[in-house]
Amino acid sequence: MDMRISGVYNAYAAQPNRSVAKAARAEYDRENSDTVSLSAQAGEYQAARTAVASVPDIRENLVSDLRAMIASGAYNVSAQDVAARIFEG
Repeated sequence: MDMRISGVYNAYAAQPNRSVAKAARAEYDRENSDTVSLSAQAGEYQAARTAVASVPDIRENLVSDLRAMIASGAYNVSAQDVAARIFEG
């Protein structure tokens, strides 16, 4: 019976201390981790994207003005103007 207890004790004694292993792994990760650095131009690009995303796609004030003009009959476009714009584009 004494031999079994001694054998079990030796098996557990051979286990490394987990907190020491965890600390060593954390240190290794800190030393060997990937890093990213962005240029000032990338920051400006991100700021521009954010500004553009905050602007609505449709300018409602212009659309409502055009709708009112069309409804009242005040919006007249000549066929020549339409044709000229088609061929400009």
